[in-house]
Amino acid sequence: MSARKTHGPARAKRALALAPAALLLLSACSDDGTSINDQMRQGDQKGYVAGDGRIERLAPEERSTVIELSGTTLEDEPWDSQEHRGEVVVINVWGSWCGPCDAEAPDLVAVSEAYDDAGEPVAFIGVNHRDSVQNAVAFERRHGVPYPSLLDDGGRTLSQLQGLATSRPTTMLLDGEGRVAARVNGQVDASTLRGLVEDVLADESAPEATG
Repeated sequence: MSARKTHGPARAKRALALAPAALLLLSACSDDGTSINDQMRQGDQKGYVAGDGRIERLAPEERSTVIELSGTTLEDEPWDSQEHRGEVVVINVWGSWCGPCDAEAPDLVAVSEAYDDAGEPVAFIGVNHRDSVQNAVAFERRHGVPYPSLLDDGGRTLSQLQGLATSRPTTMLLDGEGRVAARVNGQVDASTLRGLVEDVLADESAPEATG
């Protein structure tokens, strides 16, 4: 995979701002040994399953699921995860009608802006579900969401997530090779999300990752 770039002062700035959140994650992560594939397709097929808050973090040697996500954004622009290989990609599946999605939006905005300001190789992408474009764009404007979201396109976009996003919201992290590295089944807060991103960034910068 591509070697992760070093950002000097920007990385130092990020470490100071985000390291405490990584420590907070230690008490939040589930360690029950359940694989991410064993958690697929939960719910009653009604189209909206509330997440149970489960958090999963996979070590590099445990990552077997590769996600290739592409589609059209709410602004009618193409987006493809393969253009972000070598970066940590944060995927958030949401709907404007979903209460927990509304509640977590400010945390997602804050974390995405922090990494962007620090110049770190972290890309955020939303996947909107069961909204009109008008309602989805209004949601993004209300929360000041700085990153794009993909249209679900009748389920085609969601199907690319291989059954790993049955609840609303769901947040998934892909490592630099496009492999699922972490998942939050339900609402995520800023501290937990920062901790997960920090863990994957650390994996990417390890000697065995950069070769």
